[in-house]
Amino acid sequence: MKKNSYLLLIGISLIWGSQFFLVNLVIGSIPPVTLAAAKALIGAATLALLHVFSGKRTQHSETKPPWRSFLWIGLLEAVVPFILIGWGQQTVSSSMASILMGTIPIFTILFVKLFVPGETISGAQWLSAIIGMVGIGILFVPDLGSSLHGGSMAGDLALLGASVSFAGSLILIKRLPPIAPILAMRNVLFAASVILVPLALLLEDPFHVVLTRQQILAVVILGSFHAGIVYMLYNVLIQRAGATFASFNNYLVPPIGIILGVSVLGDELTWNAAVGLVVILLSLAVGGIQKQKRP
Repeated sequence: MKKNSYLLLIGISLIWGSQFFLVNLVIGSIPPVTLAAAKALIGAATLALLHVFSGKRTQHSETKPPWRSFLWIGLLEAVVPFILIGWGQQTVSSSMASILMGTIPIFTILFVKLFVPGETISGAQWLSAIIGMVGIGILFVPDLGSSLHGGSMAGDLALLGASVSFAGSLILIKRLPPIAPILAMRNVLFAASVILVPLALLLEDPFHVVLTRQQILAVVILGSFHAGIVYMLYNVLIQRAGATFASFNNYLVPPIGIILGVSVLGDELTWNAAVGLVVILLSLAVGGIQKQKRP
């Protein structure tokens, strides 16, 4: 179980860490809210098709599907963070944004302690979260000077708000009633699209977006893999290992992006990237101590 949880964590981080390549292909041609709405719709459709072709019949329950929970998860996981991140990064550098988003595991631990009485938080988990944040800081230490002087308090608070929102969604996913992950996240993405599509129509002009074939393929991949499939895997990880452990993917995404940049794009591997990666891996090892002690 422990090994499978780590493999899931790495797989999820690989998928999310690779999305920056695809986003760079389309971000200049499609407005951000429209892109988010497209990802949510394509992700929901992907999971719906996977469920149909899997040949598994939905088990009907006497209770109605928790659509209120799906709506709240969609709001906290996709809608609110997207708006806050998009607004905050107008005045905050990407390096500082990554550091602020690294607070998600700490907020998750706080929320677990407050709202999930059956799940205990060990000292190893607290230490793991703190070490992970230190690793993220080391990754971006060359940019910290300009980030601290060039950002704004409002932008920082917006990104911290996005972290709080993400952490809240993890707790809600953990508290979902027993339901197949593929169906749960299909419903969450559908609920998110119900919010995002009207926002895109209100704030942007999605009907006049013109994309090349390569960009269309990139959007489809972003929706099917980086929204649909990865959210299904994320749900599985949360149910298996808990919200706190699942939140550590936020530490792995930046170094994976750096590794892909070095191996695929030929970027230079700097000392701080290498040291930061080692520290982040150490944080995951420390977090695993608590898991080994569980009966």
